[in-house]
Amino acid sequence: MDAASINRRAFLKYMAANLAAFTFPFELPEGSVRANDWPIIELDDLPETIRDMMIRMPSARVDTQGYLRLYRKDGRLAGRVPLARTLWNIERDKIYDRLYTHVPWGIVLHWFGDREDFDGSLAAYLRGFNSLREADGYQYRTSAHFLVGAAPSMAGADAEGEPIGIMQMQTPDKDGTPFVASHLKSLDIQGHQERKQYFVRALYQLGYANPRVHSLLQDFFDGPYLDPNMRTIAIEITGYDFENPAHMPDEQQVANVVGLVWAIMKRYGIPASNLLGHHEIQLGKADPGKKFMSLIRYLLGVKALLEAEESMKGLVFGQFLTPGGDPAQAVRDYFHFVRDYFLLVGTPRKVYEWESLTKFWGLEAKLGGLKSASGQGNKLLLPLLGSFSADGHRFLDPENHEGVDLYAEGVREKAGASATIHLAAHGDCLYTGLMEGCRQGQMAIFRHRPLDGAEMLTVYGHLNGLGEVRVGRSYPQGYPLGVIEKDSRHPNPYLHYAVAYGATWNTDLSTQPRVPLNAGASWIQDRYLDPSEYLQA
Repeated sequence: MDAASINRRAFLKYMAANLAAFTFPFELPEGSVRANDWPIIELDDLPETIRDMMIRMPSARVDTQGYLRLYRKDGRLAGRVPLARTLWNIERDKIYDRLYTHVPWGIVLHWFGDREDFDGSLAAYLRGFNSLREADGYQYRTSAHFLVGAAPSMAGADAEGEPIGIMQMQTPDKDGTPFVASHLKSLDIQGHQERKQYFVRALYQLGYANPRVHSLLQDFFDGPYLDPNMRTIAIEITGYDFENPAHMPDEQQVANVVGLVWAIMKRYGIPASNLLGHHEIQLGKADPGKKFMSLIRYLLGVKALLEAEESMKGLVFGQFLTPGGDPAQAVRDYFHFVRDYFLLVGTPRKVYEWESLTKFWGLEAKLGGLKSASGQGNKLLLPLLGSFSADGHRFLDPENHEGVDLYAEGVREKAGASATIHLAAHGDCLYTGLMEGCRQGQMAIFRHRPLDGAEMLTVYGHLNGLGEVRVGRSYPQGYPLGVIEKDSRHPNPYLHYAVAYGATWNTDLSTQPRVPLNAGASWIQDRYLDPSEYLQA
């Protein structure tokens, strides 16, 4: 496409929309807050892994010409990041190739897909971008605005032979407006109309509870159709399969991603809600992964709490601030949106892994002014004191068995003998009631939120009776919950004990506090932990 192939009206439209350098203004609600009205945290408040990411994070800024510059710790300019233009960018740098400026922009993260045998050189990555691919009956090249690797970011004009830190892969226009990159296929509008676009539907669901939840993803599918490539800045991240812990980007690479996203958001006024993963736009894609996106969103919130920039706090938290509302509540709403969205589109096991990495509930407690109730991490007390055996059903034996059956020594041998069941950790009672199945009895479910771990549940079933426990109340570790007892109805009494991921309450147990009869091993493993790991004294 060239200037002769567009009509005069279209040409004037693009000229008017792209005359000057710009940033999209982000409007806070009327009666805006100041930077010091927002909550703040210190580096020492963060868990070690997250603190290390923040320390490694490059100080970066996109200048008025659209180039990424790096700064030293003392604030002095180090220089621009290396530039290596893709063939796509070289061939498409006309006025009609500029991103649309009459609509909000987003940032889209991808993984490059390079495997262990990839040589990792700049030339190899450029070959990947510049090679022709075929899709939907035509050939095309791909491009991205930036490429992020695992090396510390460096400034310099030539990165040939150097490890990849942050690379700029396209030159912007003279006023700093990026040119379009080829990184997204056409939107599957029909799939969305058939209710298959579950990421958009998750945003709908969250929006019912909090009308301030909104994302560019909804505009893509619900607004007038516009090519998403014309309104997004693309970031490719070296590597693949980030959901696999063995392939998860290391702390330096994650820090590079967040530092770059932060700089782009600041330059172009892009709110955090408009940061998207490729998989959220195009179903069937796995990159860069739900857990990875939740981590990046979480770290943007942490960085906003650490920094004193009012404009950036607005871009991260401002969407959740109501007119005259509490900034601290807006911050909590942002972090809960990150978790709740992940909970709706992911699995309890992945949410648990993310909570373990970020120590989410520790930050939540700090923002709410709370202190640890137990301070014991994920260490659980044995629910049965004294000697006991686990010679009944075990975890996944049979495959729909989510817990372990525990027998207290002496209770089976003597009529009227009983054993007290104790709460494994400080927690909140979520459920009490009858337990269905081959052997009935009472059951209780408790939620535990250790500040140095991830939210988890403990489940106590086949109790002969419950003590004074009430739903909605908190109880200390070791609290007596009830008993198992030998009698005529229960000649072989035992405790059915299970440990679940905290999100399992939200996804399943709050509406059906038992495992379906047709549940298989994979269903169980996505929702429950092996309780035998917590039965060591």
